[in-house]
Amino acid sequence: MNDQLNSAGAQINSVLSSFGRSMAPLGRDIGKQWVQVQQFAKERMNGGVDATELPSEYRLLEEKVDKVKMLYESFLKVSRNYTLPAYDYEPALNDKVLDFANTFSSNATSLAGQLSGGQLGAAPGARQTPQPETPTSLSHAFAKAAYQGAELVHPEEPLAAALKKFGAAEERAGNMRIKQDQDATAKFHNPLMQKMNLKMAEAIKSRRNVQSVRLIYDACRARLKTAAPEKAEALRTEMEKAEDEFVIAVDDSMGKMKLVVENSDLLRSLADLVAIQLQYHKSVYEVLAEVSPEIDELVVTNEAIYTAAAQH
Repeated sequence: MNDQLNSAGAQINSVLSSFGRSMAPLGRDIGKQWVQVQQFAKERMNGGVDATELPSEYRLLEEKVDKVKMLYESFLKVSRNYTLPAYDYEPALNDKVLDFANTFSSNATSLAGQLSGGQLGAAPGARQTPQPETPTSLSHAFAKAAYQGAELVHPEEPLAAALKKFGAAEERAGNMRIKQDQDATAKFHNPLMQKMNLKMAEAIKSRRNVQSVRLIYDACRARLKTAAPEKAEALRTEMEKAEDEFVIAVDDSMGKMKLVVENSDLLRSLADLVAIQLQYHKSVYEVLAEVSPEIDELVVTNEAIYTAAAQH
């Protein structure tokens, strides 16, 4: 019995010892955070506190990083539209309801067939195929309206031919816009977003670390100034260690900030965006330039028909 109690006691002591070792870093972290909070409060409440000044090169890099961050954020707010299905056209509510109804009906039919094991549901060959959704762009909307309008007009009338030609041209233009959006997302929006989430985030994080380490260093300097002689040596060692950590943190942060500001990433992405937009507008121009004289000719033909009819 005593052996069992001794064994259990040893296990408890081992667990408590292990727990104590695991909690020690947490305790040190909490202690550091409390020192930082105290130092930060002193600096905010008392303007006369001796705070270590950061190097001028560091402060200049901070300003540049902040400006680059603002520039990235401004572009990303706009380029985000390239990731949206419809930014130049808002589909009518009835179109949205119809698309939803078609999708729901197709899914319900498919589910019923699966649940019935093909016995009670429709035959595989008769299974309803979901209707493809029309891309939601302004050009595709014009194409859809033109195609639907052509069905309402006699096929031999010039207007019917014009509507079909216009619809085909707008459909091609809409497909070109979708390609532009995909290319702009891949070569402009996503690279900028990646740089914001990686390089920029690392630079900002390193700056926060500099601020934290600087607060600890200044707190150590302040304690050393008012320390009793018997504690001065230990506090001086602590202060020198904090100073080394501060210097390392500043150097590390400057390196990360230089990665943000000293490169041609944004300029290269901007050049890609211009090339993508140029190709899109050039392609759309060629499509419309091709169909424009054809529709003009149909206008002349239509007016000639009306003139001839009026003379008779």
